[in-house]
Amino acid sequence: MRMEFTPRHFLHLVSLPLLRTYFEQRRLLLDFDWDGLGESVELLYNAWMGLPGKERHACWVDFETAFGLSSRRGIQTLLDSTGSSAERERVLETMGKGTVADEVFRVLLDHSDVFAVARRFAWADGLKRHWQPRQDLPAANPQIDEASLAELKTSVAARYRKLDGRGEYSTVRAHWRGEALYVMIYISDHPEAVEEFENSDDLKRLTRQRAFDVVYRYEPASGAFEMYAEGDKEFRRSLAQDFVDRVLKQEVALPVEEVLSFDLEKIKNPDFRFVTDAAEGVKAMELRSMKLVAAGADGGRITFGTPPRTPNAKLHPFIKRGLNETRLPLDSLTVEQVTINAQVSNGTRRPSSVTFQISSSNTCNLKDTAEHNKIRTCLKRSGVIRGQSAGSTAISN
Repeated sequence: MRMEFTPRHFLHLVSLPLLRTYFEQRRLLLDFDWDGLGESVELLYNAWMGLPGKERHACWVDFETAFGLSSRRGIQTLLDSTGSSAERERVLETMGKGTVADEVFRVLLDHSDVFAVARRFAWADGLKRHWQPRQDLPAANPQIDEASLAELKTSVAARYRKLDGRGEYSTVRAHWRGEALYVMIYISDHPEAVEEFENSDDLKRLTRQRAFDVVYRYEPASGAFEMYAEGDKEFRRSLAQDFVDRVLKQEVALPVEEVLSFDLEKIKNPDFRFVTDAAEGVKAMELRSMKLVAAGADGGRITFGTPPRTPNAKLHPFIKRGLNETRLPLDSLTVEQVTINAQVSNGTRRPSSVTFQISSSNTCNLKDTAEHNKIRTCLKRSGVIRGQSAGSTAISN
């Protein structure tokens, strides 16, 4: 089990030369006797605790963020936060060798801009509630110029302003993370009265407006999309529509309840592979059966299936053996229904096994659950779920 963050523990994780460089960069603890410190960090911890509140709090945030990134996933998040392959190579070179905490801390010291982006990605990864995927967005080239992002921010903030009075102030940031675009909008919440100490024993009563967040995640190649936002279905639909209108620049109307269409014909190709992502929860996806239809008055249906509970069963070679290549080639048949099995991570060593059907009438028996939504995202990324086409009739916002 991963330990909770404490500053004292974190100071034990990072090598002393790196900690010394960190404090010297910030011109803190300039009189501290680093050479006489020895192996114990207790003197360093006490000296850090003696810093003024503002400086100590800034260090705390850096340390806690670095601790949160000190894992294999955190290292990948840092690499995803680079803006180019050349910058990625520079960050890898900076990380060097040693403990994971040292690798992360070197990025903080030498690539503070990359570290700042990684902090935002790590924060987004930690958001648990209010995520809603949609699979009916088209694949498109997002426009993230200053004007387009400003339009999105203004529209989203105005919706919250009208809904419940929040959104007086707002800021927008866009970052690429591999093949996915993240657009993060920070919006001012209702004012609240807080009592706090401000670098003295004086207890002050202040008025503060915290920020809440709307986060869009979009993959242009497939149209895979999910959004983090509060609100009912219609309100979240309107926020997703803002993204389509202002960033994708597509004339596509999003209904409250998305209506999906499926492309089952591509699954006939023996070279077809489902695009899974174990990091997002789907470890594997496998075709288990395929029902084919022959056109014409003398046509019929034929179903091919794999043996039950057979791992890594290959259906396409069996289909090839069972069809007459001359009189009944596969290309002459239409896919009417497929059965697919997905292995989905569930927090235990043994993943959940989910078997579901999709038909050519655009029906699917996946449910509206977090587990099944992960499967839908993989189907979208694989091209089995199709997004809408530009030119759909607009829905009034």
